[in-house]
Amino acid sequence: MLSIRISRPQILMPGLCGLSSTRLYASAHMTDNMGSAASSSGLERLHFDNVVLRRLPLDTSQEPGSRTVRGACFSRVQTQPLLKPRFVAVSAPALSLLGLDAEEVLQDKLGAEYLSGSRLLPGSEPAAHCYCGHQFGHFAGQLGDGAACYLGEVRAPLNQSPELLRDNPAGRWEIQLKGAGLTPYSRAAYIRKFTNERRP
Repeated sequence: MLSIRISRPQILMPGLCGLSSTRLYASAHMTDNMGSAASSSGLERLHFDNVVLRRLPLDTSQEPGSRTVRGACFSRVQTQPLLKPRFVAVSAPALSLLGLDAEEVLQDKLGAEYLSGSRLLPGSEPAAHCYCGHQFGHFAGQLGDGAACYLGEVRAPLNQSPELLRDNPAGRWEIQLKGAGLTPYSRAAYIRKFTNERRP
């Protein structure tokens, strides 16, 4: 299963970025053929402004696979496409944070491709977040987004509810994929998650 997380970027301390999350679930199945469509997508209207990638140190290595990253808060990554992804469920409230209508996204021929990482949204810049911390009472050293992928930060629509902006005065939402492929912070046991589909 692949899920999308929409969060508001929140700087916790200089050089570290944290998340306060609201989730949008967009599960996708793997099937035989790569999905494609020629129509225009409403998701292409999202206005990305990826501030953290401009302001925080970026890993310059393109080396694939798990590795130690020094002196960087983010590493650029490539999402791994699914074959003919399709929606299983979406969250209308999370999509509305981006000014999108759930029914329009469900009907969008490119929607599942964009929200599975199979096709990059215009303006998105896939990256994995590097961080460190304590686990089980011991300093764990390098940690990071081993199964998550930052796609970028989207500006809230101009007509966004003042109620929503009260909790997010910066007016920005971070879009993140979960389960979109390996990153430098993936652990050895990483496997792509998927949903089981039962048919009668």
